[in-house]
Amino acid sequence: MTPTNEDRRRFLLQSAALGATGTTLGASAPAFAQSTWPSRNVRLVVPFAPGGSSEIVARATAAELSKTLGQAVYVDNKPGGGGNIAMVEVARAEDQHTLILGHIGTLAVNPYIYDKLPYDPNRDFKPITLLAKVPSLYVVHPDVPAKNLKEWVALVRKNPGKFSYGSAGNGSAGHLAMEYLKMVADLFILHVPYRGTGPQLTDLLAGRLEAASVGARPFFNSSRPGSCAAWLPARRNACPNCPTCQPSPSRATQASK
Repeated sequence: MTPTNEDRRRFLLQSAALGATGTTLGASAPAFAQSTWPSRNVRLVVPFAPGGSSEIVARATAAELSKTLGQAVYVDNKPGGGGNIAMVEVARAEDQHTLILGHIGTLAVNPYIYDKLPYDPNRDFKPITLLAKVPSLYVVHPDVPAKNLKEWVALVRKNPGKFSYGSAGNGSAGHLAMEYLKMVADLFILHVPYRGTGPQLTDLLAGRLEAASVGARPFFNSSRPGSCAAWLPARRNACPNCPTCQPSPSRATQASK
């Protein structure tokens, strides 16, 4: 059945209202069939480029799992296709030692935006545990003459098509959050999809993008003193060494609390 406009609107609303990028540890459906697992190193696949929330969560998880399991757990970034390339590879893995970091995009969004998804999120994967919920921010480059979300919306309305925003890829949480903002505020702003949060943040901080919706931790990790694009009012000390951000009004707005 083809989704109606109302179905799409409800889906965007529910996804953006989450205000976080949920990450889940999962495995291909037949995994863990062995009685003594793991018997060798474990591969933890991240379906996005380095530098994003998923990789930060994955590397912290891999370090702790290595201690707990007694076998090395290593992270393998496999970006591309909105996460589909990695998902297909793990779905077909038969080595019993391949895991993947599930994501709202690959598990909940992609089935709606791809006519023929090359994997079944329910049939091909077995969830293990919820790992993290990462708060999302609306952020703009410091050169954008807007001090808050209200001013940013007004600026875009006066200049339709002039500004662009980046995302970690089509169907990513940041893409949905910005499209929801565009829908409810009646905005025209160009979308530039990347292969992950890392490349997107590089262009945002360099001024090649005006805005984005990104996870809080990778954003603060990527910011450097004097070049921080935004900060979160509720966590002023999260970027304590940034003279550009600390004295100024808020340049970031929580997508949701």
